[in-house]
Amino acid sequence: MRRLFQHVFTVGLALAGLLASSAGQAQQAATFPSKTIRIVVPYTPGGTTDIMARNIGLKLTEYWGQPVIVDNRPGAGGWLGLASVAKVPADGHTLVLTISNAIYAKSLYSKLPFDIDTEFDPVSMLTRSTIGLAVPANFPANTLDEFIAHARKNPGKLSYGSFGQGTTAHIFGESLNLAAKIDLVHAAYKGAAPLTQDLMGGQISAAWLDAASLAPLLQAGKIKVLAMTGTQRTSSLPMVPTFAELGLKGFEPVGFFLVLAPAGTPKDVLAKVSGGIARAVRSTDLSNKWRELGLEAVGSTPEELGMEMKNLADTMDRAIKAAKIKLDN
Repeated sequence: MRRLFQHVFTVGLALAGLLASSAGQAQQAATFPSKTIRIVVPYTPGGTTDIMARNIGLKLTEYWGQPVIVDNRPGAGGWLGLASVAKVPADGHTLVLTISNAIYAKSLYSKLPFDIDTEFDPVSMLTRSTIGLAVPANFPANTLDEFIAHARKNPGKLSYGSFGQGTTAHIFGESLNLAAKIDLVHAAYKGAAPLTQDLMGGQISAAWLDAASLAPLLQAGKIKVLAMTGTQRTSSLPMVPTFAELGLKGFEPVGFFLVLAPAGTPKDVLAKVSGGIARAVRSTDLSNKWRELGLEAVGSTPEELGMEMKNLADTMDRAIKAAKIKLDN
């Protein structure tokens, strides 16, 4: 009898604690935000990430009546800004807006100043985008099959450009080498502008570029786009097939922009932040702005983002290991 009483008492205490915790979280969400919200952007001002943060911040201020400031903290490829957010109070008032390469960085670098899996909570996927493989307008191939055949006849003589070492474009470029049994030489660029210029001028044989960069060049007849990543055709390039359609697997992942919070942020607060962000991202004016940038508005829940992060990390880890890509900090 005494043992039964102790068991009931213990269960009662646990239940009381759970109820108290739930009530506390609900109260936090009800009063959130209680002060200025800070969105850390781990890159310099003026880029897409910065523009996105400022536009979403204006919407959140409108919705919640609290100021939202953007704090640019560039350095170490974006890692310093991420690391700074991992160390702040987990109350939802400090967030970080970053890009999906942060999710699989652990597969590329032996040491990082943060742990994406344990130091952050998913908040929302903002937008997603695809990239494609393009060649100059006068390149002697009009399809992916023809490109691969030409590359096989010229091993080590053709090159492909990417945004830099360890980027999605670099990983996909090496994955194509493996999947198609070809030998394209990687050329790392520091941005889309010089990469695009060299592609149009024929200084490189091919390039991996985002849909927003590819669409106007294709329409102007300055390049040919052979295939796009993703599971379905890109809305701004509906005439271009996906790699999967052409029989090449492993090119399904897409890049995306996402918001993270410090680990331990109350779930009700995460839900409120995620809901506000989704509302902003999907608003007519912002979704039109994203479309102009070649991005598709998403506005996911924390749970949906968590699943996408795991899937991307697993897929890219396999690709990185297969291509034997390893970078030093």
